[in-house]
Amino acid sequence: RLGRAFLIYAAMLWIALDLLRPRETSAGSGRHRRFAAILVALVFVMVLSGGLVAGTRAGLAYNTFPLMNGRIVPPEMFAIDPWYLNFFSNMATVQFDHRLIAWLLAFLVPWFWLRVRRGEAPPQARLGADLLLAALVLQIAVGIATLLLVVPVPLAAAHQAGALLVFSAALFAAHSL
Repeated sequence: RLGRAFLIYAAMLWIALDLLRPRETSAGSGRHRRFAAILVALVFVMVLSGGLVAGTRAGLAYNTFPLMNGRIVPPEMFAIDPWYLNFFSNMATVQFDHRLIAWLLAFLVPWFWLRVRRGEAPPQARLGADLLLAALVLQIAVGIATLLLVVPVPLAAAHQAGALLVFSAALFAAHSL
C-alpha cells in the first residue's frame, strides 16, 4: 500500500509539474536524465525499505551509528528460514538494508548534484539538484537522530515525512531534466 500511495503521488506530482512548468525537450543531457531516473527509483526503494523498518519496529534495535551494535553486519541478519523472509521480517536485515540504501544515496546524490552543477543543465535542474541534496542531508540527519534516540514518535514521524520530501525533490530534479 505504501508503494502504491507513493506511485500515485508521483504521478500526480509529475502531472502538476507538467502543468506548471512544461519540460523542454533539450533540457539536460541523457546521462543526467538517466541518473535522475535511477535516483527516483532508488529513493522509492528506500521508502519501501523504511516502511519495513517501521512495520517490524526495527528502529528499536541496533540504536548505534554507524555500526550496528559494534558490527558492520549484525550476526542475526539471516536468522529466519527460508532465507528470503529475512528481507521482510528480520529486524537486523531490514535495518541493515535501510542503512545500506541510505549510504548508497549519500554517495550518489552528491555525485548527481556535482554533475548537474558542473554540466550544462538548465537553472530548474540546478534547483532540483540543490533541493534533492538538501532534502537528503536533512533526512539522513533526522534518521540518525531517530535511531540514536530510540525512535521518539515525533522524530520518527518527521523522518517519515522527510521521505516524501526527498522523493518529491528527486521527482522534481528528474522532471526538470
